[in-house]
Amino acid sequence: MLDESREENPTFDRVYTEVQRFMQTKHHQPVVDVEGKLDEVWRRIHTQLEPEEPDTPKRIVPLWARIAAAAIVAGLVVLAYNRLPNERMLHTQTLQTGDENLYAVLDDGTQVWLSKHSQLAYNKNFGEKKRKIRLTGEAFFDVAHRPEVPLTVSANEVDVTVKGTAFNVNATQPDVEVVLVRGLVSVKENRRKDTEAFLLYPNQKATVGHGKLVLNEHNYQVTQTNDTIVLETQWLGDALVFQKQRFTNLAKLMEVRFGVEITLLNPTIAEQQFTGSIKNESLTQMLDALKQSYPFEYEIDGKTVLIR
Repeated sequence: MLDESREENPTFDRVYTEVQRFMQTKHHQPVVDVEGKLDEVWRRIHTQLEPEEPDTPKRIVPLWARIAAAAIVAGLVVLAYNRLPNERMLHTQTLQTGDENLYAVLDDGTQVWLSKHSQLAYNKNFGEKKRKIRLTGEAFFDVAHRPEVPLTVSANEVDVTVKGTAFNVNATQPDVEVVLVRGLVSVKENRRKDTEAFLLYPNQKATVGHGKLVLNEHNYQVTQTNDTIVLETQWLGDALVFQKQRFTNLAKLMEVRFGVEITLLNPTIAEQQFTGSIKNESLTQMLDALKQSYPFEYEIDGKTVLIR
């Protein structure tokens, strides 16, 4: 647990490294009697907590004792934190946006459109054994199909669990809105264990308000929409940035944004990485801009695009 915590939290690792360095200097012998040293630390701590007589000189705790005490407290915090049921320590990798939307592809191939002023955190080795995401703000997900490893997005006390689908989650307000474009998702309010999950179908929107489900007789409120591209997902057409994305991922982005089908005939260009932004550019303008970074040829025939 110590090794895992050091790896996941740089602060804990610095505390550990500093204690090790300090204890092994020429002025201090390495600690051998661990239990005795801990007893001494606690004795000094308790001494500081005892009320002093008016004329009693104030005791000064040596630096090594303060560092050791801090390390002990940090260790206890690590143990307690690792036992939290919400598994916050899983969310070790983050994406964050400012004044522009962000497009990214996670390790498992899931595509994410992260709205302005939003944050997304996900677990290490995403897609291998777990797919846990914590969202602050708004995001659209096109989830890579992995039935054996369900993906869960948590936002404002709400869990949305999927195996492969496309949906939008808006948690910018206390009410959480989940709009399903494709596939099937389950939605569950996670503060109470007895709350039942419910299923959402394509072109439906569910609303969870003020920490509890907005209920009808079936324990959820659902709005049916007529079109797949509903009002709640129109923000996907706004300006966005992408950072070090492979061309094969950008091809998926362009297919969604411009409603085309792209075929990559050049395996070399498929693995090239690009960083940039899209505002009001057309498909042709975007392809021409990408060509400035790495040369390739393309052909557009209606809704079909060939990349050579």
